[in-house]
Amino acid sequence: MTTIRKAKLKDVPEISKLAVELLKYHADIDPYFAPAKNAVDSYSKHFARCVRSSLKQLLIAEVGNKIIGYALVEITFRPPVFKIRDTVLVSDMFVLEEFRKKGVSKKLFAELLDWVKHKKVKYKKLDYIELFVDTQDSVSPKVWKKYGFKEYMSRQRMKL
Repeated sequence: MTTIRKAKLKDVPEISKLAVELLKYHADIDPYFAPAKNAVDSYSKHFARCVRSSLKQLLIAEVGNKIIGYALVEITFRPPVFKIRDTVLVSDMFVLEEFRKKGVSKKLFAELLDWVKHKKVKYKKLDYIELFVDTQDSVSPKVWKKYGFKEYMSRQRMKL
């Protein structure tokens, strides 16, 4: 049975390895996302800060004592030129391949939404949740669309 819980500092090394797996997944689609040699260490520092932050929620999915997935969401603040300033960003969500299509991401996302609703008490104008999706990925856009997300902007790049 899969359980979802808030990550602890002791979970950070394993989550960092999963984050590198997420990068490798994207790098198979586009080499732009290839992980650096020190990616695990960099992620460890980043995730340790996330665990301690009141503006971020790092969740893990477990089967027994094995971490099989994680998700990271954060409250972000747009520049003061915008009327709508407080938003929520889903930074990462990853589930090991052998546990996909078993409702794990759905459980992670539901827990993220619960956290956001709790934070909305303090940040009353949290009306939008956003994320970035690789348009070359044939799977992820469909998952997020199923959860109610709609494309509203295109991010583009050019090699120099």
